[in-house]
Amino acid sequence: MNRLRLLLTIIMLLTLAGCGTLPATESPTAAPPTAAPAQTPRVTLAAEPTAPPKATSTPTAAPATTVEPTAAPDSEVPIATLTAELSATVVASMPPTSTPAPGNAAFPGIEGVNAQPLKAPEGWPPLWAVSSHGLSVDPAQGHFVAVYTRDGKGWRELDRFALSNDDYLDPGSLTQVDVDPRYIWLEAQGGAGAHSGCYDLLRFDGRRLHDEASSCSSSPGAGGLEDLNGDGVPEVLLDATDHYVFCYACGVRLVNYTVLRWDGQKMVEMTLEPLPGSETSELTRLVNQAVAQAHAGLWKDASATISPTFVLATQVWRASWDAALIRLLAKARAEQAQSGAYPLLDNLFYGDYAAALDVLRAYKPAELFAQDTPVVSGTAAAGWESSLTNSITETVNPLIAAQADPQVGSPQTVAAAYFLRGWAVHLTDPGNPSVLADIERAAQLDPKEALFRDSVTYLKQ
Repeated sequence: MNRLRLLLTIIMLLTLAGCGTLPATESPTAAPPTAAPAQTPRVTLAAEPTAPPKATSTPTAAPATTVEPTAAPDSEVPIATLTAELSATVVASMPPTSTPAPGNAAFPGIEGVNAQPLKAPEGWPPLWAVSSHGLSVDPAQGHFVAVYTRDGKGWRELDRFALSNDDYLDPGSLTQVDVDPRYIWLEAQGGAGAHSGCYDLLRFDGRRLHDEASSCSSSPGAGGLEDLNGDGVPEVLLDATDHYVFCYACGVRLVNYTVLRWDGQKMVEMTLEPLPGSETSELTRLVNQAVAQAHAGLWKDASATISPTFVLATQVWRASWDAALIRLLAKARAEQAQSGAYPLLDNLFYGDYAAALDVLRAYKPAELFAQDTPVVSGTAAAGWESSLTNSITETVNPLIAAQADPQVGSPQTVAAAYFLRGWAVHLTDPGNPSVLADIERAAQLDPKEALFRDSVTYLKQ
């Protein structure tokens, strides 16, 4: 009987344990719920303003941007580490360099990229610029500039611009510059061909890269920034020099520039323009005389005419620009006249007719008008007689056309222009009747000049 009771008790206990009514000896710890990963907010940059205010030297508020915080780890990573990471990311995404064709092993293609953090307007997210470098003629690997940002999803390219003119960029070819504080400005100095330079000024408005100035020159240093009128805002100075008056290595250059000013919305080319108003104003009279002299190629005279008015001119916007443009070109052409390889043309390009005539006065008419004249033979102009003729006639013609204006050039200067044109035409077309007509006209305008009188006598013989 006792055994039966013991057996029933065991069965009952086993049944209750199977139903889960007995407390467990060790209760397991519940795992915390897994939090869903938060979505990384997107960085939204503002659209370009439709009508930006006129750029001034005073900083202007940047266009409004909506910037949400990026993932926390980004702010904890050193900038140098992020920059190196971006460089590696961009290089990994680039197409491979094509195998060089036989004989083109010297053109290895794009060698890498240079990433740099940017100084952005207030309220913008952290931005980086990336530019390629190396020597490449592979159309599949053109040089470029790109702007990147980094958010919770990694690196994101905002825009890219192809530098299609450049064959070569070095790691330091791209720099950030200051023009209008509302935007990011990037200046690219590259190269093309044997010795040509290329220049691009890019503006990033928060969405797009815009090429605001682009130019190539047959010599390195195709462009740059310089504050020409002293208002605190730099202008774009593009090299428009003719480095091939004879040949590139001949050392004779016709210096010229193109000047662009940022007006707050676009680049505007600045040119010489007379002041409106009455000639009774001393400022107006002198500035307009200098502008007329410059248009006639008399840069030396124009610089001397406008220099006394420069302090006054800075109070008049248009006058300050005329003064700045004249000083820019007159200074450059004066330097070329002092160091150039062919003084006759170098001084003529500067508008120094007295110095140009001094070159010719060293010879008798029989030498000047000889087929192998020493003015050409053995000089940088030898073999370039047609170029010399064209350069002289194109330079003196504006002065001859303006001779009726008494404020432009003296009778002696105009006489020198006629003589130089007659001599230049004789180089390539000695039988042209205009030769004697121009020399005679020079003698009429300046009868005291022995060179003119003696040349008329010689040619008539």
